[in-house]
This record gives sequence, structure tokens and C-alpha cells, in this order.
Amino acid sequence: SYRFSIIARRHTRCLADMHASRFGLSTNGWKLLSVIDYFGPLSATEAGGHTSLEPAKVTRGIDALAEQGLVLRGEDAIDRRRTILSLSAKGKRIHDKVEHVSRALEQELLRVLRPGERETLDHLLDKLERRSAEIFARSDAWRDIVRIPAADADASAATAAP
Repeated sequence: SYRFSIIARRHTRCLADMHASRFGLSTNGWKLLSVIDYFGPLSATEAGGHTSLEPAKVTRGIDALAEQGLVLRGEDAIDRRRTILSLSAKGKRIHDKVEHVSRALEQELLRVLRPGERETLDHLLDKLERRSAEIFARSDAWRDIVRIPAADADASAATAAP
């Protein structure tokens, strides 16, 4: 997972400059814009479920996107207490521009792979994404997978104390 995080962090850092300088978007704002485009219309809770963002960050991100006129809030026809999010025309235009750059960067990254390797990578990433959703659904899932001996846990707690 460390290697995945390094690649993702480098990619995000590269895009973050463009998001901010050209479109006034935070990284979280971009994630939400992308999720709303792909899965929308949907609720804020559903949007958050498709990201790794905490609920408070989802709310702040959606508020900022709405203030910028990129996201529209509508009433759910079935449950009027529920707010449904969709992209405005401006939000869709910006999303498409940023997505174009993101795909170009992805293609440049993957250029080192042969076509068969790309297919294999896509297949493997699909499997890993599904499996990660199964086993990492809870933040403390590690407790079910790895048992830390009590002595090690006590030593860690003792060194962490102020």
C-alpha cells in the first residue's frame, strides 16, 4: 500500500496545482466534482461513500462547490428531506477540462507498460479495489486480520504516553 500511496500522492500533487490555479478547486473539491459527475445525481452521504473523505470534509467541499456555482442542490422527489447533488453546466465544463488533463497524465504514466501489461494492471486493480472495499470497510479492520500480542501493545501504549 505504501507504493500505491506514493504514486497517488505524486499524481495528486501534480494535479492539485492545476486544480487550484486554473479552476480554484481544492483536491477534495475535485474529488467530489468527479464523483458527482460519475455517480450523480446523488446525496452528499453517497458522494462521501465514493471518496476517502471524512463527512465534515465532504460537507465543506460540497458547500464550496455550490458557492462556486459548480454543484446544484435539489430536492429528492421521493424523500423531500434529502438533498440531491448534480453538476451545473459550469461544473460539467470544468470537470471535463480537468478530466482531460488527468487522463493525459495517466496515459503518460502508463506509457511504460505494454498493452498486455495495461490490461493485466486494470484487471488486478479491479480485484484489489473490490477486496479493499470488503476488508477495509472499518478503520479498525486490522484487528480482525492481525493479532498483536498484548506485550507488544502494552509497550506501544507506554512509549506513546506523554
